[in-house]
Amino acid sequence: MSETTEGQAIMSSKSTPPVSNVFSCPPDVFIARLAEKLKSFPEINVPKEAQFWKTSCAQEFPPEDSVGFWYTRSASLMRKLAIHKVIGIQRLRKVYSSLKRRGHKPPISQIAAGGIIRRCLQQLEKAGLVQVEEKKGRKLTPAGQSLVDKISHEILRETSQA
Repeated sequence: MSETTEGQAIMSSKSTPPVSNVFSCPPDVFIARLAEKLKSFPEINVPKEAQFWKTSCAQEFPPEDSVGFWYTRSASLMRKLAIHKVIGIQRLRKVYSSLKRRGHKPPISQIAAGGIIRRCLQQLEKAGLVQVEEKKGRKLTPAGQSLVDKISHEILRETSQA
């Protein structure tokens, strides 16, 4: 009897697919894939003046690839929302903070620009991927969560086949 239960346990572990979620795939691959997918949404587009915006006052120059940066930041925001469930703009500004160089004095942490984060989230709301949770912040809609899960499942399936 012990042989059949062991055999059944082995059979059931092989037939169960691995869990595919945001935590199971590499962040850089996930964000790049999601950014490519977000380019197909007509609601998400780069503002004309975005090429002049810096991501923080600690930065010296704006991003070199402002078009690619916009989709990458939107994808990264969706990943953060999938991880934290509900998060506000102020906490996201701290997440994307950077060190401000001050010459001979030690560097200090400078929070990121809230306008870029806010505009990305507003475009994701128009696309129906994010919604506002009153007094708490933003969270993914079921459509947004489905998109995140589908992309993570694709990545996990590709890495398991290779």
